[in-house]
Amino acid sequence: MSAPTGAGASGAIPLLPTARLVLEPLVPGHAAEAFVAFADADLYAFMVGEPPASVDALRDEFARLAAGCPRPDERWVNWLARRRDDASLVGWHQATVAGARADIAWVTFAGSTRRGHAREGAAAVVAWLASLGVREIVAQSDVRNAASCATAVSLGFVPDAETIAETLRGEPAVDRVYRLRLREEASG
Repeated sequence: MSAPTGAGASGAIPLLPTARLVLEPLVPGHAAEAFVAFADADLYAFMVGEPPASVDALRDEFARLAAGCPRPDERWVNWLARRRDDASLVGWHQATVAGARADIAWVTFAGSTRRGHAREGAAAVVAWLASLGVREIVAQSDVRNAASCATAVSLGFVPDAETIAETLRGEPAVDRVYRLRLREEASG
């Protein structure tokens, strides 16, 4: 079975509930609430991008992401992770789906690290992708980001042997690719 692709291939992006979190589809209306988290310069220590200049700039970026990928064979999906108990935002999850392959990423906001939120949210994204028929999921992390690398391994992702030399804000960086291969469901 091949996964649906394109911006609207399988309809609306679902809420993904977990034991402690709810992953909500990213919408421009999240910008005001999420601005402080995304404006934290430390959030970008291991990822491309810069803090947004204003709530309006973040709203524009969220609108671009929520509109989906302009390529018809690819689908962008983004969620903000919110704690169930107090509704606070704890992170951001992304997936880019193309056929039976998806690339995923997770970001945990300051004050919410080291609590398993990234793993819990990413596990929900992996399960949703598997339900679409995705068979390979890829994550990439800066090797200095030990927490992100550990999250990938804890989810069953296997690191590639080779690393990727990158440049992050003009400085050398090294990324590792992690792969999770999902089995076909037995048909009965």
